[in-house]
Amino acid sequence: MKSIKLSIGLILITALIVMTGCSDNSKSNGEKAAAGSEVTEQDRYGGTVAVGIGVPIVSDLLDPHRSASPGNSRVQRSLFDSLVVELPDNQFGPWLATKWDISADNLTYTFYLRDDVTFTDGTKLDAAAVKFNFDRIKTLESPGLALNYIGSLENTEVVDDYTVRFHFAKPFAPFLRYLATENLGIVSPKAVADRGEEFTVNPVGSGPFYIDSYKLGNEYVLKRNPNYNWGPSNAKHTGKAYLDTLHFKIITEEASRVSALQSGDVQVIDTIPPQSLEQIKQSYQLQQVELLNYNASIHFNATKGVLQDKRLREALRLSVDWDRIVKTIYLGTYDRAYSVLSPSLFGYDTSLKDKWEKPDTAKAEALLDEAGWVKGADGIRVKDGNRLTLQMIDFYANREKRMDVMTMVQNIWKTIGVELNISTTAVGDYTEKSKSGDFDLWIGSQYGPDPDGVLRPYLLTRTGYHDRIQNPKIGELLDQATVEMDVEKRAQLYKEVQNIVQDEVYAIPVYVLPYTVASAKQVQDIGFDSKGAPQFYDTWIQK
Repeated sequence: MKSIKLSIGLILITALIVMTGCSDNSKSNGEKAAAGSEVTEQDRYGGTVAVGIGVPIVSDLLDPHRSASPGNSRVQRSLFDSLVVELPDNQFGPWLATKWDISADNLTYTFYLRDDVTFTDGTKLDAAAVKFNFDRIKTLESPGLALNYIGSLENTEVVDDYTVRFHFAKPFAPFLRYLATENLGIVSPKAVADRGEEFTVNPVGSGPFYIDSYKLGNEYVLKRNPNYNWGPSNAKHTGKAYLDTLHFKIITEEASRVSALQSGDVQVIDTIPPQSLEQIKQSYQLQQVELLNYNASIHFNATKGVLQDKRLREALRLSVDWDRIVKTIYLGTYDRAYSVLSPSLFGYDTSLKDKWEKPDTAKAEALLDEAGWVKGADGIRVKDGNRLTLQMIDFYANREKRMDVMTMVQNIWKTIGVELNISTTAVGDYTEKSKSGDFDLWIGSQYGPDPDGVLRPYLLTRTGYHDRIQNPKIGELLDQATVEMDVEKRAQLYKEVQNIVQDEVYAIPVYVLPYTVASAKQVQDIGFDSKGAPQFYDTWIQK
């Protein structure tokens, strides 16, 4: 077996983080203290931080193995620990596992676990508990992202009480990166058995906090785990979390979220609306990270209905000045997207920016004419007696101002003779329509630490998600990339996928999401994991 060389120590994930605002967060804790006084370790303990989250907890799921949405992960990261932590530069450090080995054929991973970890229900975290977790993921009816995150895992073996071995049918290149996410966080087997269906909304992990009380979809009160002493190797301290209480409030309306911060009802908010950024900077700390993401993109149903014709998809892209859309809606605070992958995500193709054609209304209309769509009396095109009407489905409403984007797009498309109907519906109805293909387009994104996990759900028919792009080449490339252990070769495969999406106009990437967090000046050391989820283990209140 070959051993993994670890980068261990107090390594801060600063490469992605840009700090702005009135507070200089690069200073030491002592420098931040009033009148230059030292802040002792004991001074940091105590208090409550309330956090206003801008996106909903989708389906109320906090079970990490069954969820797939960013709002969920922002609460889950405080509840669950991972086997490893991802560090900068594609390195990994210890967390629940102290070390690990990978076999020469890349089919077997052996992890050596800490022997002092307990779940917040008091039960031990050992190799049998880890095996239970990965066996569970394979049998869940609705496994969220977790099933994709274990790839070709055949079985999990308990070697001894604190050694666990994973056996794969074929190499799975992103495995360590996925292990570092909350979606493969380790849950309590006892709590799964005892709580039944309640576990999905009130789960138990081994994290620095546990759920004390909750109102589904509205707020979650987390209390400090008093026994915690096994934080990730890049944490700033050891032992229990500093905060007594972490109170998450779901506040999806932008103005209400900003008002809650300004009134002191919460001390932290995320997803700062662009129009409020300058104002927020004057009085609060502002942190910004680029989420590792499948960028927010307009996706076309290319396998059913009128958009099977590539000429229509191309016309819809050509007719819009996407630079103007992003600048108008986001006031210069968001970058325009040129690929479905965010720029900091592994495998991003920088050359795609040069492949974009400038907006060309005349060419767009010529493509529609060529496809046989003729403008009717009201300006909407008609072919064989059918109006060129597209149905868009959505359930997030105006998350990140996406409906503002689509309203502008709707008006532009109307000028070339295309009618867009936007339907915002409940999650259940949205899911049924997306699975049945009863739609023409939608706008969405997917957070994730690796291209495999964000491309596969949206681009492969067999996953049962939205697009059902039946392009065998995409499937072949993604499958090759999954088993390719050479980093440069793997990146090239993902670049080929991005080019197919661009060339075939399967999707139109719109913007790159900067995840913003504003906090009161006394709130110190909010961190972020490798893909951008906030971490509050090191957070403390300056008194």
